This record gives sequence, C-alpha cells and structure tokens, in this order.
Amino acid sequence: MYVKLINYTFNPEETVNSAAAVCYNSKPNDKIIEHCLKSRHFSVLEFADFDFLITGISRSCSHQFVRKRVGISYAQQSQRHVKFEEGYDVVIPHTISSNEEALKIFNDSHKKSEESYKKLLEIGIPAEDARYVIENAATTVIRANMNGRCLIDFASERLCSKAQWEIRELLSKIRDEVSKVSPIIAKSMQPKCYWLKHCPESKSCGKWRQFLTKEDFKWIKEAYEYIENVYEI
Repeated sequence: MYVKLINYTFNPEETVNSAAAVCYNSKPNDKIIEHCLKSRHFSVLEFADFDFLITGISRSCSHQFVRKRVGISYAQQSQRHVKFEEGYDVVIPHTISSNEEALKIFNDSHKKSEESYKKLLEIGIPAEDARYVIENAATTVIRANMNGRCLIDFASERLCSKAQWEIRELLSKIRDEVSKVSPIIAKSMQPKCYWLKHCPESKSCGKWRQFLTKEDFKWIKEAYEYIENVYEI
C-alpha cells in the first residue's frame, strides 16, 4: 500500500484560522483552530483540502473507502477500460498469508481467476465483461480529495479497532501524510471514542480509557453527582 499527499491547501492551518476568525470577528491566530477542534466546530475545517494518490489497496478496501461520499472526490482506476493482459497484483490478508493451507487455496484461486480473465480477453470478450472474474483482492489506484472535516469524520469510523485491518492501515497512512503539512488536524484524526469519551460498540477494545483527561474525569464526577441528586441513588 502506498499513500502520497500530492496536493493540498497552502498552509492549511492558517487557512482554517482565517476562516474561523471571520466567525468571531477577530484576528487569525494559532489558537483558533485548536479552540474549534476542542469545541467540535468542524465546519471551518472544510476550507482545508488534501489530495491523495493511493495505490496497492484491494478492491475490497476501495469499496469500503468510497462509501464515504460527503466531502470527498474520487477518481479510480477503471477495470472497464484498462486491460490487465499481463496479470494483476493482489492483496493477501495476513490471516491467509500466515497459514500455509489457506495461502495455497488463495493462490490457486487467484491463478484460476487470472487465467480465466486472460482467456476471456483472447476470445474477444470486452474487458468490461471479462473483469467479472477478477477477485476483490485485485489492487487498484485511487485519487481522493478530502477536506479537513471529512478526514476527522472518516478517521473516527475507520481508525476504530472494529474496522477491517486494511482500511485502518489506509487511514493511518493518510494521517501520516497529513501530519507533514498539518500536525494539528492529523492529531485530531482519531477513532470515535476519542471524541465520545466512551465506546458505543457492543464489545469494546477498551482503548477509549486512554483518551480521558483530568477535565473529563471532572465532568464525569459532576454528572454522576447530578444523577445521584436527581434520582436519589
């Protein structure tokens, strides 16, 4: 998997600060973006755009990726117009690559799919129809443009331990690229429990506890005291 930030809003954090300053009728300063993030006023983050080139992810992963549509523009390698006459690469999950029997089954299946695809092209079947035998493991190329608000929202879902390993790896690499030009936004790309201060999943990994701060414990204590008084616990 390869992720490269190829274009972005010049000085994204300053751009967000400038936009937010309009809301407060104030002069831009470095603390504004941090205040907006802490208050979860994410709309001003839409002024910062990030453009990524992503290669080597599976079609299975890309199907999950493109489900997120608000705030993102996509351009993906076509299997209709691009012919893979020399074969194509695939992504092999660790659970399969680390199991000798499973890996043999996977490789046999891939070899058969690749051979079937080539034979269909040879007998004149259009690439857009021959592709029906290509497996979800086949790699693809995507260009994705996201704004800062979308990045935080996307990360909240796909950096969760309940998300599949490949999409988690993809979001981690995207965050690494963002950190090169906007450390503050990158730092805010966290799983949803970071913002919720609890886990809404039925079986929690327990990671949410590490995100609690002294301020969080203070309001949790105040909330518990309020509940005690109201319900006379």
